[in-house]
Amino acid sequence: MTQQTPPPASRLQRILSYIVAALVIVSLVCIAAILIGTAAGQFASQGSGQGIWPTVFFFPLIALPIAFVLIIVLLIVSAVRNRAANRSGDSRPGDSKGRR
Repeated sequence: MTQQTPPPASRLQRILSYIVAALVIVSLVCIAAILIGTAAGQFASQGSGQGIWPTVFFFPLIALPIAFVLIIVLLIVSAVRNRAANRSGDSRPGDSKGRR
C-alpha cells in the first residue's frame, strides 16, 4: 500500500491561517490586558471613552467572530482543494478505490 502525502498548503490557506492566528492572539492579549487593568484598578478610572481602553475592550468583540468566520472559510477552501486533488489523482474514472 502506498502512502499518500497531502499536498502542500496553498498561499491562500497560509494567509488565512496567519490572519486567524494573529486575530486570536491579539484578542487574547487584549482580554489579558482588560483582566490585568481591572485587577490593578486602572480600567474603571479610564472612563467610557478615554485612553486606549475602549479599543482594547472593543477589539476582541470584533476580532474573535471574524476569526471564527475565517476558520470556516479555511475549512471550506481546504475541503475544495482536497476534493480537487482526489479527483485529479484518480487513475480510472469509474474506479471507486474501495469506496461504497
